[in-house]
Amino acid sequence: MNTTPTEEKVQLDQTVRAAEIAFQAGDFRQAERLLINALDHCPQRVDLMFLLGHTYMERHDFEGGLACYTDIAALAPNLSPVHSGRALALQLLGRTADAKAAAERALQLASDDPVALKVLARISINAGEGVPARQYCARLLALDANDGQARGLLTEAEALCRQGLVPNAALSAANMKSLEVPPLNVALPQVDSPKTAEKAGLTGDYSARVAAWRQLGTEHLLQQFFVGDFDSPVAIYPKPCAGPIGSDGLPLPPAELTMGYGAGNLDQYLACARRTYTAFTGLLRDHHLTLEAGDHALDWGCASGRALRMFQAEAARGVNLWGGDVHSPSIRWATDHLSPPFRFFNCSSLPHLPFPDHTFKLIYAFSVMTHLVAARDLWLLELGRVLRPDGLLVLTIHDENTWAYFRQHGPPGWMPAALRGLPEMPGECVEIRGSQWDHTYTFFHSDYIRRVWGRFFEVAEIRPLAEGYQSAAVLRHRSGSNHPSLFAL
Repeated sequence: MNTTPTEEKVQLDQTVRAAEIAFQAGDFRQAERLLINALDHCPQRVDLMFLLGHTYMERHDFEGGLACYTDIAALAPNLSPVHSGRALALQLLGRTADAKAAAERALQLASDDPVALKVLARISINAGEGVPARQYCARLLALDANDGQARGLLTEAEALCRQGLVPNAALSAANMKSLEVPPLNVALPQVDSPKTAEKAGLTGDYSARVAAWRQLGTEHLLQQFFVGDFDSPVAIYPKPCAGPIGSDGLPLPPAELTMGYGAGNLDQYLACARRTYTAFTGLLRDHHLTLEAGDHALDWGCASGRALRMFQAEAARGVNLWGGDVHSPSIRWATDHLSPPFRFFNCSSLPHLPFPDHTFKLIYAFSVMTHLVAARDLWLLELGRVLRPDGLLVLTIHDENTWAYFRQHGPPGWMPAALRGLPEMPGECVEIRGSQWDHTYTFFHSDYIRRVWGRFFEVAEIRPLAEGYQSAAVLRHRSGSNHPSLFAL
């Protein structure tokens, strides 16, 4: 018998409720079966993926838990429980270095994430480092003075400080209960008071950010831009250690620096990079652009070098290949592991590049303009300044073809409910405004690109779905001019 959409929703809700009841009752196999059934019908339900991850963890299937949390990270990379969940699973699997990196990422997103703090405390204790372990425990007890697990960790840390004891380095499944799985409520915090907004600062959810901007003075805002807003007054970076080598012969970044490409699978990360390179170099050939010895090319928004690492042949024949990004950990890793043959710099959030006029024959940016709301025109001016008169600028975008792709294949998790049911883009430009760059998304109709970006550049082509579901705007300086006319301003 056929069912209506309403009946299907009722059945799904019943399945989800039954899974929650089974989980609470400790029947984890039944919970797993029901959750997998529910996810078959709604594969992007982050709350169900979290619950399935917790189910695996309770069954001591840490590989299964890690896989779930890694899948969530691809959909919602800025939820701190995603990374603290990964940290716990990684530590229980004995992958301490990866666990530490994941826990630190969680604390970048939420400085009071208790699971991340407990993982780092346990790692410090296992390494015989009593002082940092005690500091993590102090932060935990400041959150909850009655946290028995934090008190137990503090006792171990104090013993290390007094006696210099070094316990076993492995955290086994037997003492898994010394750390809790991440909380099941994964909703982003809501801001309903000035005090909460002030605490959330410029990196809270959208409401928090707006409230914080209205409360903070100009001096404090400039400090956020130019000095930074760090949790710790001291940062010590050890000498970089060797990482795993990919099939391309270059080191592979840790999963938390892959920006969701490959969903944590580094083989898939490389495969994705190869697809990008193949499609992109084909586009360059179509526009008769070749890179020769002595030419300069820039990957603007390179992250940890996913696309740039594919240009080894070009680097070998003398092309100068640069990568810049605002994400300092990615640039730090890339500089340590991929230079040479590539060169990297930490890009400012403000529209400035540290190069003279007409430096680059090629500038490309994959999924950068897709996240910019402010200063887009200023960035176009700056990119045009450093582009050679005979050069090419390629920027991937979300456009009407992307919108149609999402209508056919299902909208992504970041698409607001108000936009999901619309058959077409509701305007020339659609901005989804978030609290950070990766909470912010933009759509530009091709008419907008030609009308607005066409004031700065000649729009040579807008190629649909050139990079996955993103299209590519191929831009040149206007014929006979070193700069677009607005650059003279």
